[in-house]
Amino acid sequence: MKKLFLSLLALATVVLFSCNKDELGSSNLLSSEEEAIISNDAAAEEVSEVVDYEVDLFSGSTESISLVSSSLKTSGTDFFGGRYRFGLPPVITIEKTDGGFPMTITLDYGEGTELINGRIISGTISIVLSAPPRTNGATRTVTFNNFYVDAVNIAGTRTMTFNAGEGNGITWNVVGSFVITFSDGTYIERETEKTREFVAGYDTPGDFSDDVFNISGFVNSVSSEGYTFSRVTITPLVRLGTCRYIVEGIVQMSMNDEVFAELNYGDGTCDDIATITKDGEERQITLGKRHRIRNL
Repeated sequence: MKKLFLSLLALATVVLFSCNKDELGSSNLLSSEEEAIISNDAAAEEVSEVVDYEVDLFSGSTESISLVSSSLKTSGTDFFGGRYRFGLPPVITIEKTDGGFPMTITLDYGEGTELINGRIISGTISIVLSAPPRTNGATRTVTFNNFYVDAVNIAGTRTMTFNAGEGNGITWNVVGSFVITFSDGTYIERETEKTREFVAGYDTPGDFSDDVFNISGFVNSVSSEGYTFSRVTITPLVRLGTCRYIVEGIVQMSMNDEVFAELNYGDGTCDDIATITKDGEERQITLGKRHRIRNL
């Protein structure tokens, strides 16, 4: 019995040492700066995608604008309520000029409008359309007023230009310059150039359940914590209308113009897990979980 006890104790010691070694290796895979860059950039990308989806939902097609116009004469819940908890979409106003364009659509989420995926949006989004949607070269200029996704503030401007010559779906080129401020007061200044392709669900405006987007391009960022970094898409990011997270795609992360890791969002499953690869080693992270630089 004593020999058996000693054998089990020795085995437990080896297992514990191995686990600690694995955890230590995992925790040391990234520097504090790299860990903060990846987690905070992923969080910023998530709220950015929330904004783009709201803009697409209400102004992405002549059909969606027609639904918006109709909703002003009714409760509006029949068309867009399925995306929002309690069936309550934002308050919508439309300002038209002679001939219809430019047209301004304002989405007012008040002090808090909850999505069915749990996110809470507040404040207003203003969308200025230069021409009918899906006219080649037509632009949508988006600005924000006291706008938040959960506790994250978004300020700045982004311009979406329709490109009829790219892809098989509905494609916009997106250029943006804006600031994302987190609840702890830290912020990220982002300069964005992306291609956003609506690959499925674009023929059912008002219904988010079948929507699929592919996103590619790059983002250059400067953090209030004193570091500069960028993300470049290696394989397109996939966003589903039914999921609060990006579900697929790979981005390459750089700091001070040097690549240090890749972030893989997964295989299409709707979850909050992504995988970091650096120097051939892998580590999983939880999307939405932010990190501060420990040595500041």
